[in-house]
Amino acid sequence: MLAPAMRIFITVMALIVLVGVGSLTWLAMRGPSAAQAARIAAVLQSTAPPEEPAAYAHCASCHLHDGSGRPDGSIPRLTGQRRSVLENKLYRLRAGILRMPVMDPFARTLAPQDITEIAAYLSEMPTPTVVPSKATKQERAQGASRYAEHCASCHGANGEGQDGLFASRLCGQYAGYLNRRLAEVAARTRGDADAVMQDVIDAVPVDDLRVIVTWLAYGKGCTAP
Repeated sequence: MLAPAMRIFITVMALIVLVGVGSLTWLAMRGPSAAQAARIAAVLQSTAPPEEPAAYAHCASCHLHDGSGRPDGSIPRLTGQRRSVLENKLYRLRAGILRMPVMDPFARTLAPQDITEIAAYLSEMPTPTVVPSKATKQERAQGASRYAEHCASCHGANGEGQDGLFASRLCGQYAGYLNRRLAEVAARTRGDADAVMQDVIDAVPVDDLRVIVTWLAYGKGCTAP
C-alpha cells in the first residue's frame, strides 16, 4: 500500500501530465487570431497568379502573392529563397520543433505535398529587384570584406546560402529583417539559430554587423540558388 506522501506525489504528477496534454491539444487546435483572419480574408479577395499553389494562400496573407514580404523588414522576402531552406523550416514548424506563433497554426495544416509545392513556387520566382542602397561604395566594400570573413563559410560567397547546411539565402533580404534577426540571435530568442551562428554573432563587432547587413541588402552579389 502506498504511503500518503507517495499518493500525493503521484496525484500531483498526474495533474501536471493532464495539464500538459491539455495545453498541447489547445496549441494544436487553435487557429489564427481575429487580426490574422481579417488579413487572410483581404488577401484571398485579391488576385493570385494562376501558378500559385492553393496552400500558399495562408502564406500570402503576410508574405503577399509575390513573396515580397514587407520592405520595413517586419516580414521577410521569400522570393528566390532556397527550396531546401523553405522545406526544412516548414517541416520543422509543422512538427513543432521550431516555434513561430504567427506561423504555427498554418504550418500544422500543411501536408508534405503542400510544403513541396510552396517551396518550389517561392524558390523558382524571378530574382527580386532590390531598392538602391544609400550606403557609400566604401561601406559596401567593407561589408563585403567582413561578410567574407565571418559569414561566407556557411551562407556562401555571395550570400546565396547552402543546401547542405540549410543556410538561408541572405543576399537581397531586407536590412530591417536582417538586423532584427541578428539581434534575436544575440539575445538567444531566435529558436532556429544554431550554436555556431550564435558564437559568430557574439564575436563580430556591432559595426561589422552593420556593414555586413548593408552589403547583403544591396543585393549586387546575389547569384541564383
